[in-house]
Amino acid sequence: MKKTSPAETLLFLLFSTFFFTNPILSETPNDIGERILHTTKFTYWIDPSSSVPVESVLKTGDFKKINDDFVNFGFLKGTLWLKLDPKDFPDPAKYPLLLIQAHNIDSVELFHKHDGNTYIVSKSGHIQPVFQREIPHRNFVFRVGHERETILLAIRSEISLQFAFVFTNQRNLQREDYISQWAYGLFFGSLGIIILYNLAIAFFVRDRNYFYYIGYVLFFGLGQLSLLGFWGYFFVPDSYFWKRIGIPVFFSICLFFFVLFTSNFLKLKARIPRIARFYRLLGYFALLNAVVALFGGISQASIGVSSLSVLICVSLLGVLVWGIWRSLRSFYYFAIAFVLLLLTCTVYGLLKFGILSSNPFLEEMLFPIASLADITLFAFALADRIQLLRQEKDMALAQVTSLRKERKISRDILMQSLPKTIPNVKNLQIQIYILPMKDVGGDFYEYFSPNPYEIGIVLCDVSGHGIPASLISAMGKVAFTTQKDNISSPKQVLEGMNRVLYGNCNPQYVTASYVYLNTSTKVWRFGRAGHPSAYLQRAGGEIIKVHPKGKIIGVFPEIQIEETTYKVEPKDRILILSDGVLECFNPAGEMYGESGLLEFLNANRELPNHLFKGKLIQDLESFSKAEIKEWDDDLTFIFLELV
Repeated sequence: MKKTSPAETLLFLLFSTFFFTNPILSETPNDIGERILHTTKFTYWIDPSSSVPVESVLKTGDFKKINDDFVNFGFLKGTLWLKLDPKDFPDPAKYPLLLIQAHNIDSVELFHKHDGNTYIVSKSGHIQPVFQREIPHRNFVFRVGHERETILLAIRSEISLQFAFVFTNQRNLQREDYISQWAYGLFFGSLGIIILYNLAIAFFVRDRNYFYYIGYVLFFGLGQLSLLGFWGYFFVPDSYFWKRIGIPVFFSICLFFFVLFTSNFLKLKARIPRIARFYRLLGYFALLNAVVALFGGISQASIGVSSLSVLICVSLLGVLVWGIWRSLRSFYYFAIAFVLLLLTCTVYGLLKFGILSSNPFLEEMLFPIASLADITLFAFALADRIQLLRQEKDMALAQVTSLRKERKISRDILMQSLPKTIPNVKNLQIQIYILPMKDVGGDFYEYFSPNPYEIGIVLCDVSGHGIPASLISAMGKVAFTTQKDNISSPKQVLEGMNRVLYGNCNPQYVTASYVYLNTSTKVWRFGRAGHPSAYLQRAGGEIIKVHPKGKIIGVFPEIQIEETTYKVEPKDRILILSDGVLECFNPAGEMYGESGLLEFLNANRELPNHLFKGKLIQDLESFSKAEIKEWDDDLTFIFLELV
């Protein structure tokens, strides 16, 4: 046997309570002898100007027969007069109470004819505080006395009018209240549990969809409290203002959260931007509609709620068809949930405009039953979304793990390819520092020293990171080895490397600096291909920025490299570096830059060569307020000093 879910059980309880135990919604003429649905015995007349006094109503009014047990007058202007003749009056001793089964009437007055043309008047409706009515009730209940006399009712309301007339007695009224309150208690209790449960999840997952969903359920529940009369009876029994505005205000805010939830859950901003903008506009209209109600436009706001409901439902139907046609998973749960809501909202809007005939079931139970099923399905849709997010997170973690492995491989390739020793050249001290960006890097260097007095050093920076950058770095090292015969010419080395790498780097490229130094002849030559400048600091402290022209490597078939030659002397210092040194930023967004580097070189002119590397790193960390290993770019520099 199939296991029944909690949601199915709750729905069954609501349906069974309604169909089998709730006589207040029955449409049969008699029910166990304690109530009579008597609407069709009344006749009606509409006074559009509300100017005819009760004494003249019977003479002026052209009363017409009511044909429906639950009558729907829609948004009615003026005063609705209803008459019950003595011949149609039930036994007053058996049915002393007249129940107007409606919850949203601004004013209802019962005129009981007495002693000829005089009338006894009883008042109810929102305008009358609940506990000042003859019989306090969420509906409107009157005592009709013990004589069969003509009664007149005057009803005025800015909200859509749907109601039924039931004659009953005190015992049956209490019994029906007990049963209906149990049923509605289950409904509103379920909404409360759903709100609290999803609120806890919302704070845990920090997903705005949950907050929109909670807003939707909360204000839908408040709207239902108003629609069913519980809001006015329990929460604002003495406030005419809040009893009247409950339905348009709460349902308007409910629609606002609904369109936010719909647009965000279905990712309409990315998928259908025009519909997302349209829904945002509808959301603003919903809030404006609530403001209109708050400032007294009850009738206009009530029409606005009905119109917005139908408009949203019809447009959403097209959106869901589009999403299902494109096989978007998030649309499936949403579609199942909203097919029911679409039908419910459409039927409810048609009811409010009087296009469909009303009845007690549609008026009282249509939204509670449909919405509870709908809200439950929403919860499943959100749970499915969380499952998708979890799967996406797992996939992302797997990709991150794979990327980290790739980065480790690329780092190993790069680090293994770097020279294992520092070159030993007479009368020259060398400090080399290279730190790839976290796990990967695009910087590399290589050198060639054919004899104890000559050295050629190339420092390169490959665009991008990861294995592709490491492979290009390896190719760059191979390209450099092909230029050993040209060691003394930066121009020939860099142009030769470009010819080897051209066509093998796309879409990446390489920048490079090349230094040739002969400690015997004291000749230093420098060339660059899109790389940062070199700096020559004389023994006396003068700093020369060396910046010959040269294009990047690997993009153009041929490049022209300019080389610069200087005579150097003992105690002269040469610094070449990657852009990671200059593009160091502090928390304020300021860059270390050339000014910071020149300030450092001037301040540390007398610093011993072997301390230079550590001192520069310390200065960069002090400026950036972060450890070097946390930087987002590679950091490489080579420091040479003649002795």
